[in-house]
Parts: sequence; structure tokens; C-alpha cells
Amino acid sequence: MSALQELQHNFIDYLLGQPSNIAQHIQSTPGLSAEKRLNIYAYAYKARLKEAIGTDYEQLHGYLGDEQFDQLLERFIEKYPSEETNLRYYSINIPTLLRSEEPFNSLPILAEIAEIEAAFADSFDAADSTILTLNDLAPLPESAWETLSFELHPSLQLLSYNYNSFAVWKALSDEEAPPETVQYDSPETWLMWRDSQLITRYRPLLNEEATALAFARQGQSFPAICEALLDYFCEDEVPVKAITFLQTWIQEGLVSKLNY
Repeated sequence: MSALQELQHNFIDYLLGQPSNIAQHIQSTPGLSAEKRLNIYAYAYKARLKEAIGTDYEQLHGYLGDEQFDQLLERFIEKYPSEETNLRYYSINIPTLLRSEEPFNSLPILAEIAEIEAAFADSFDAADSTILTLNDLAPLPESAWETLSFELHPSLQLLSYNYNSFAVWKALSDEEAPPETVQYDSPETWLMWRDSQLITRYRPLLNEEATALAFARQGQSFPAICEALLDYFCEDEVPVKAITFLQTWIQEGLVSKLNY
């Protein structure tokens, strides 16, 4: 390691609160000691991290308010020192901290709001992929349906929440007062994806569509999806329901490839 590299590593250690001898290489001035000069950089470094996290979680910030959000950021930076060269991925453990740390874990909806914001970023940043149209179904031979499976768009996410987190997130996003927190009797599933216009879309799913889409995402065959739908529909209804779901997914740009 060169002398310059050693200085750089010592400086980074200081910024991260690790043991460092960088101060002995910094010259004091009449107005500021070496330590105070270093503290300016340390403060600025933390401020930039907070700014980056705040950009990722704007609605969570709005829900918590400035003071509590800053407390969250202080705790997060302390527990999760930056190990990423890309700020895009630095804040991914915010939902984990909200679920595990007091006092934030006393309000489970906080982690769900954070997960929604993280999911938007994940869908937007997902890889590009082919998007099929309904015309791609037309040439399928009848025998193909016996083994047909699907590759779904990389941006697709299935999100499960126990609270009215999306309603709260939407109100905050629209700069409106959020509704009171409501806990559901059973988890609610939401679909999120990026469409062909690079706009992130989302909608709630009924249990039957959520089950079918989860099977499709796992690479299960069309007959297996139909079998799973027997838990929700009678045998005569299943084929029509399954085809309707598939047509909807294709129209929404969720299907990238047909395998058979």
C-alpha cells in the first residue's frame, strides 16, 4: 500500500468512526485545530449520507417528522456504516432497522412504508426485458398449453402487508394527511412493476390472482396454476379465470417470455 493509499484509508476510518491516526497528518491553523478541521469533514460526510437516505425515503420522512426521522438516520448510520461505493444501495436496511429497533418497531407500519419506497426504487432500477403482447399467444399450438410456463418482467414484485401502508404512503405522496393506521385480518398483497413507459405501476391483488401470479413467478406450468385456482373457483370457471389473468398480465407488460 502506498503512502497516499494509507492516508486515504486512515481518513476513511476516521469518517466511519474507526481507530485512525489521520489527525497527526493534518496541520492545525490559528483558527482551527486539526481535530476540528477533521470534524468538518466528518459532519459533512454524515450529512451527505442523511441526504441520500432522505431522498430514498421521502414519505417515511413525512410520516415521522424531522426530529424522529433524524433520530432514525443517526441510529442507522451508527449501526450500518457505509460499505457501498454506490449510494443507491446504502439505505436498503432501513426496513430491517425499523422492524428490529426500539422505539420504531412499536409501529410496524413504519417498516411497511419504508418497504414500499424501497420497492419503487427496485422496480425502477430492474433490468430491461422483452414485453410480450396478446399477439404472441395466437401462434401457440394447442399442445403448448400442457407445459406452458412464463418468465415475468424483472421489475415485477409481489408485496404483502398487514396494514393499510399503501393508503398511508399514497396520502403522504399526495401531500395529504395520512389516514389512521388499520391492521388487516389477513395480509394484503400488492403488485408492483415498471411498465413500457418506464413508469412504476402498482395495484392490489385479490388472493386468487396473487396465488396465480406467485405460481407463474415460480415457473409453474399453466396447468399447475389452474390447479391452484381450484381453491377459489369451481372446475368449470378455472380455465376462463386463468386465461383472463394471463391476458391481463400480458396487457400490463408483466410477461417477458413463454416457455413450452
